Amino acid sequence: MRSIILLSGGIDSATALYSSLKESDEVLALTFDYEIGRSKEIEAAKRIAESAGILHRLVELPFYKSLKGSPSSTSKKLGKEEGGLSPAYVPARNLVFFGVAAAHAETYGAGEIITGHIKGDSSRFPDVGNGFVSAMNTLLGSTSGVGRVVPVIRMPLLGKTKEKVLEEAIRLNVPLERTWSCYNNADEPCGVCYGCESRRDAFRRIGVEDPWGKKK
Repeated sequence: MRSIILLSGGIDSATALYSSLKESDEVLALTFDYEIGRSKEIEAAKRIAESAGILHRLVELPFYKSLKGSPSSTSKKLGKEEGGLSPAYVPARNLVFFGVAAAHAETYGAGEIITGHIKGDSSRFPDVGNGFVSAMNTLLGSTSGVGRVVPVIRMPLLGKTKEKVLEEAIRLNVPLERTWSCYNNADEPCGVCYGCESRRDAFRRIGVEDPWGKKK
């Protein structure tokens, strides 16, 4: 079976990718370009796809860059997260991502669309929960009459904590030094945003040194 992985460039999506390599005959990675300026996540996604030896396609979503009030339309750095809706939330992002991925899946012949969302993401992003994904799968299923493969959205890591995902990444030999977790796009991680903190805490809890500083 062919699969499509939504590859952001972070640990979670990279782990979902490497897991899918063991189950799929062929994998296509999609990365979305929707932020103003340079994107360290896109650079990381390219490196990860290269390491995995898979097809990788960059999909541009320019309208997000001019959508007033969206984090994608500003270069402002994101600091600590105080709970509730994540400051990194982009309006209807997964609705758009899943729709675009479904179009690729139908033409590529992919039976599944895989995302790297993990436990806790649904409390920070409203378009991640099981209810939302279930509704999307029902919607995709309504197109079954076209005579092509109807993809199913899967979130294989949704029940795992960051530490468990990290342990899985190490087991799968994910190139962690090539991933990017910071919400900002500076040359070095900011160290204070939610992405940096959750990564640092996960490595500390499992007692493993983060190879982030060894990126190539």
